[in-house]
Amino acid sequence: MREGATAASRPRRRSIEGSTVVFATAVALLLLCVGYPLLWLVLAAFGVPTEFQFGYLARVFTRSQNYGALINTLVLALGAGMFSVVLGVPLAWAAARTDMPFRRSLQALVALSYITPPYLTAIAYIILLGPDAGYFNRILQTITGAARGPIDIFSMGGVIFVIALHVFPFTFFMTYAALRSIDASYEEAARLLGARRFGVLWRVNLPLVAPAITGGALLSAIDSMALFGPQAFLGLPAQITYLPTRIYGVISAYPPRWAEASSLSLTLVLLTALGLLLQRGYLERRSHTTIGGRGLRLETIRLGAWKWPVVAFCGAVVFLSAGAPIAVLTIAAFSRSWIAGLTPANFTIEHFEEALFNNQIAVRGILNSFRLATVAGLCAVIVGASVAYIDLRTRVRGRRLLDYLAILPLGLPGTVMAVGVLLAFIRPPLVIYGTIWILLVAYVARFVPLAARSANATLRQIDPSLEEAARISGATRLGAVWHILLPLARPGLTVAFLLVFIPALSELSATILLYTGGTETIAVAIFRLNDLGQLEVVAALAVFVIVVTLLVSLPLNRLTARSRIATAADVQAM
Repeated sequence: MREGATAASRPRRRSIEGSTVVFATAVALLLLCVGYPLLWLVLAAFGVPTEFQFGYLARVFTRSQNYGALINTLVLALGAGMFSVVLGVPLAWAAARTDMPFRRSLQALVALSYITPPYLTAIAYIILLGPDAGYFNRILQTITGAARGPIDIFSMGGVIFVIALHVFPFTFFMTYAALRSIDASYEEAARLLGARRFGVLWRVNLPLVAPAITGGALLSAIDSMALFGPQAFLGLPAQITYLPTRIYGVISAYPPRWAEASSLSLTLVLLTALGLLLQRGYLERRSHTTIGGRGLRLETIRLGAWKWPVVAFCGAVVFLSAGAPIAVLTIAAFSRSWIAGLTPANFTIEHFEEALFNNQIAVRGILNSFRLATVAGLCAVIVGASVAYIDLRTRVRGRRLLDYLAILPLGLPGTVMAVGVLLAFIRPPLVIYGTIWILLVAYVARFVPLAARSANATLRQIDPSLEEAARISGATRLGAVWHILLPLARPGLTVAFLLVFIPALSELSATILLYTGGTETIAVAIFRLNDLGQLEVVAALAVFVIVVTLLVSLPLNRLTARSRIATAADVQAM
């Protein structure tokens, strides 16, 4: 009997040891990619390892270059947040509560505005609104007779405008979801009291969805502060610096000023935290309950004569945010000279040949980007799924802290993570600066929150009793995970991989601080070629990135739906 018990216990011990090794490796990778760089970011802001002092943080607010960058960043965040409300709320109302035609197409086009990398939108608007040769400016010159284009995209207003066109989908989708949750009884009660159509909108609908509007504006403001590409492409030519571009300048100086870069990075983190605290305080002081115990009824507003003006406004927004940038990049990519426009005599495909086959930096950047995005996606899914499993399927102490650590980079700009990674891996015991490995670490650190949240949601859909039944039948923990959990979770984990792969493929904010010769990516190639004035080749690379992004994005909705269906069907089959 003892021999049988001993024999039965051996697989049990091996399973515990095997699962422990797998999960411990994932946790170690999380600590290495996220925890270790953040620790060095904080230490360096206080002068470590040379000397401990508070002077570096004080210089952020006293040195004129840093103070100016801080003020510009705050203005940018405020402007982008307000602009996102002006654009996003009317579109959300039209799509959610009216009989406007093309409502579904509007949602897809708004999503396209966000999927398009923001630095590509910035490049497109250089072609559209460049002060001397921009397409739109030349049209305005013809109409007004002005000697120069009246709109200068290389300005604070230009940066706010371009970034707002990228971030307003936050406000749109959050407001859209909130408007779809308002029961018609609220509006009916307001009309019974004498309110007219727009009175109901102003006094009932908008106050009820205020949390969604403020939340979307906050996310838009936070994201706008972190977008290095538009700030660099449009701000630096006009000598307008923001915190991310200031950090880039401080690190690019010789010798690099690490302590100052860390202090600027922490300031950016504090601004993000302050915005979150302000929103939380606002929401806690008000009640915005819209869903009660009864069934939800939605009322569709008939626009009547206002139908086509509303369509025109919505069409203008998505044209400026998605249609015009993609169209002008395509035109420039197929033109010998982008200034002359796309005509039969000016048509060519040589820029695609240059970008995809001949230009060494561009070709190397494409290969590096695909390798990094693929490996980063796999690593992020492994780490995110392991953290989700530990959080939901075990009682390990500190599992909540691991989950918090996994989602912490979600609120950190790419520039901040890059500074932390640089400080951590430019010195012993692990020196990987100058290699592609440091980019991989940064990508995993930046995008592991996306994989962790997606994996967490997937595992919550799967009943733990399925794994417990397998364990009772004699399967090891790893066997239960491999044969039961992973097949059920595969669609959701595939979605998690794509959620990492898509932004990693075109990442710029962290890459620009970490790349060296030989480790360029697509985004770096675009950045460098733009500095050289090769806008046509840049446009060809941009079109390539957009096409790949769209092709990879198309399966996301289908896979998201299949993950729920497959899980339910497989559980029933078990």
